[in-house]
Amino acid sequence: MLTKKLVKQNFIHFALLLGAVLLLLSACDSGNSNPHGSVAATPTSATVNSASAIMRHSPSGTAELMWDHTSHVLTVHMALTGLTPQSTHPAHINAGSCKSSGKLVYNLSPVKATQIGFADVITRVKDVTGGIPETGWYIDVSNGPGMSTSAQAMPITCTNVFNPTVSTKLSQNVQTTMTISLAPNQAASGDAQLTVNSNKLTVALNLKGLAPNSKHMAHIHTGSCASQGAIKYNLKPVIANAAGDGTSTTIIPDISAIPRNGWYVNVHLGASDVKSQTDNDPFACGDITSLH
Repeated sequence: MLTKKLVKQNFIHFALLLGAVLLLLSACDSGNSNPHGSVAATPTSATVNSASAIMRHSPSGTAELMWDHTSHVLTVHMALTGLTPQSTHPAHINAGSCKSSGKLVYNLSPVKATQIGFADVITRVKDVTGGIPETGWYIDVSNGPGMSTSAQAMPITCTNVFNPTVSTKLSQNVQTTMTISLAPNQAASGDAQLTVNSNKLTVALNLKGLAPNSKHMAHIHTGSCASQGAIKYNLKPVIANAAGDGTSTTIIPDISAIPRNGWYVNVHLGASDVKSQTDNDPFACGDITSLH
């Protein structure tokens, strides 16, 4: 009996001691728990050793035209991403098409981009008695900030307007997509390949559709094509051959991995610097999201 009693007492002492230890550990860990008491998820790997980006034309967005049959007011609403941050661009409705330009029909309000390269602009034009034509209009946005040189006046995005409901007895609404322009370099596309080896990052850019024998600055930025950020790394310029195919290979030391998101590559109109808005035009851009 005495032996059983001692065993029971020892077990109770052990249980109390174990409980105290667990309570102490719980108290020590409470400073790291979230306010709701749930356990934080274990983070997954945030970096990779290779990635790629599809390079597409920039900027892009939408345009909506609304014509009121009673007031004869034409409202044009444009939303664009991928513009030069804090830039200003002339915009117009013209006669013709993106492939066959014509005379000016209406000036639109200047397109003003935010710090991340986004713009949302509304123009109201009075006394548009004939409504929106079925065809024969196009909207373009120029490189800017003015129209004094061919580089400034160059359209950086364009869309043809097609209106299937042309009756002037009813209000009209047309929605269209702002995409490439047929100006030099404004329909470029390609890819960027990024690999890390021996603590070095290699960035290989390949583009087609460039102006023959042209040269363009390129960078890795933080952010995304739709929400642009600061330059992270300078890349060697993209140099096009006589056929308009451009390449660039840059090796950057002291980089051990590539983040899974938060980087993008862009290529600018300018050959040696991006100090002016005109040269800064980021006509090709790609988010680094395709992982291997």
